[in-house]
Amino acid sequence: MPQVTVIFFASLRQITGTPRITLEIPAGTTVGELKQRLLQRYPDLEKSFQGIVTTIGEVTATDDEIVPDGAEIALFHPIAGGHAAPEPPTLILLTEDEIDLTAVLQSITQPTTGAVVFFTGVVRGLTHQQTTAYLEYEAYPAMAEAKMQQIAAEIRARWPKVEGVALVQRVGRLTVGAPTTLVACAAPHRHDGAFEAARYGIDRLKEIVPVWKKEVGPDGSAWVTGHYRPTPADEPPSPTR
Repeated sequence: MPQVTVIFFASLRQITGTPRITLEIPAGTTVGELKQRLLQRYPDLEKSFQGIVTTIGEVTATDDEIVPDGAEIALFHPIAGGHAAPEPPTLILLTEDEIDLTAVLQSITQPTTGAVVFFTGVVRGLTHQQTTAYLEYEAYPAMAEAKMQQIAAEIRARWPKVEGVALVQRVGRLTVGAPTTLVACAAPHRHDGAFEAARYGIDRLKEIVPVWKKEVGPDGSAWVTGHYRPTPADEPPSPTR
């Protein structure tokens, strides 16, 4: 089956939570049909698709064009002039790689930033007298990234002075002492809600982001089941409501 790469820019990257994805599509898929596939995967893109520009290999494409195998498709809004307010820095990342704290810091700070609060969870080796050798994390990627974007929006709604927000969740096999997740909030001053926002961010991540872990130790392994069951109140407001 043909495979293509889709690149998101600006607000589209913020909505999807990723700069690019790789998709398998049926042969003969048109640009318009590809967009519909993307809307199924990222429903929040719908409000941003009005007047969207699509390119294939850096050449503007129309919705009725066939997407060739191996193509690189870019999606972005018409290029803006003037002096629009910059988007607040946001980092949403689901990764198997180690967390680079310096890179996270650089990605969410601005000239006005005077305080950054980090929360980092790590793998415990001993829990209630139970020994853990390592953890295995699994996620539902598209939904997890969308929920992390939702948490970032909730943080800014509650603490308007918080500027930069980072939410990072690692997946895969993690040994004792390895960082598993990170929430960072940047603000002009330490009294501008950064501490409270970081605490809210990790609590919320544990509630609504679909990530599961399996504890593996000398006595066997078991998937850890949470206790919080999301309700309709945990969903972001719909534009139609």
